Amino acid sequence: MWTAGGRVVSNLLGVASMLALARMLSPADFGLVTLATIVLSIIAAITELSLSSALIQHKSPQREHYNTAWTLNMLRAAAIAVLLVSAGYPVAWSYQDDRLIGIFFALGGGALISGLVNPRLVDFRRRLSFHQEIFIDLINRVVGVVVAVVIALIFRSYWALVIGTLASQVAGVIMSYVLLPYLPRISFAHWRNLFSFSGWVALSSGLNELNWRADQLALGAMLGAGPLGQYTVGDKLASLPVRETTAPIAGLLFPVFARLQDDPERLRHAFLRSQGLLVAAALPVGIGFALVAEPFVSMVLGPAWSSAALVAQVLGAVFAIIAFKMPVTPLAMGLGCTRSLFQLDLAFIFVRFPLIFAGLVWGGLVGLLFARCISAAIGILMYVFLARRLTGVSVRAQLLACWRSIVAALVMAGCVWGVGLMITDRSESLQLAIMIPIGGIGYFGASFVLWLASGKPAGPEREALDLLQFVRRGEFRTPA
Repeated sequence: MWTAGGRVVSNLLGVASMLALARMLSPADFGLVTLATIVLSIIAAITELSLSSALIQHKSPQREHYNTAWTLNMLRAAAIAVLLVSAGYPVAWSYQDDRLIGIFFALGGGALISGLVNPRLVDFRRRLSFHQEIFIDLINRVVGVVVAVVIALIFRSYWALVIGTLASQVAGVIMSYVLLPYLPRISFAHWRNLFSFSGWVALSSGLNELNWRADQLALGAMLGAGPLGQYTVGDKLASLPVRETTAPIAGLLFPVFARLQDDPERLRHAFLRSQGLLVAAALPVGIGFALVAEPFVSMVLGPAWSSAALVAQVLGAVFAIIAFKMPVTPLAMGLGCTRSLFQLDLAFIFVRFPLIFAGLVWGGLVGLLFARCISAAIGILMYVFLARRLTGVSVRAQLLACWRSIVAALVMAGCVWGVGLMITDRSESLQLAIMIPIGGIGYFGASFVLWLASGKPAGPEREALDLLQFVRRGEFRTPA
């Protein structure tokens, strides 16, 4: 419960920070920094070594394993910094904005800072003890938010976004050694072992990042920083509810699947259970946010961000259905089938890229959103078939694990949409106050009616009831 509470606070801080900064800065400011962070993300993904994952997958890592991971991570950080600084001038020339040069230099320094992080943080995840990482994340978020908001209030500059990120990175490195004291040393003793796991993960990660960033790069080049800022904020708003709701479950999957790799029957059961839970958690918040995105963005950000509302509406639903494939990546990693992930991501590039660019050329922002819907549906099918190959779980079984959540989400959408049509002339705050509880009642009511009608089978509904009973027992044991 402490871990869940920490995540909630951290996520609320992140949302509040973005909304506050969006009020003080312009869409063009967000778009400018987004261009630089896109390049950083792609470089970071292409050079990704997945050293933490390799240490988790290792049965008994020793001190030299940690030292080797730290050394390789530092070399990677230095490479990222050099590549970023080198990319600053050509990217600034390409987008005709010299301000990008300074941003690239600053983010390069941040990459060097992040490379110093304590390699033994992975021990928390190996022990399935996540509250320490949540605490570090909370401190990082608080420091970054405070610094960014203060700078935005004083200077009203895009540098608030950059310096806030740097401050968060510095805080993260410091806290990693405060919570788990360790003195790393330079070592290359086990680099072959770590690379044997990390190689395909790195290639897969790079392709995946390029896949998911191509739309922003193309949008920035074709429509400029302003529309890119609208798209970025809308994308972040749409992804936050699903990502933060599913993160507590998704974060557990890789170590759990790794432990079950020698027990196929339990692995299949764990996969289906995780898939059902993720979909049940993602659909109500993702589709629910899509349904209320227009009044929410209008009330919180104002008329200057109207295009962000459209983006949030469409992508909220997209992120919700993507939850269907969330457990497949940790499943493949837990089984050591990282080459399969690389092959899948490589194939997906040839699906997503043409759709993204065709959508932008023919329909601008609306065409891009339509292309993302199509590519998401195709991507889900590709991952579902990979899961069938890895576990033997049929596509039909995967769908049946989620059917009640899907039907309940449709009921919720119908209720909220119908009520929304009747109150369009009301204030945004009143619309939200009515639509949100209606959606919650519609989804959870339909879920439990379907569950009861199905004979109370094992599934997310049973998990929710067990959790409620656990909380109630805890409350009764609490002394007055």
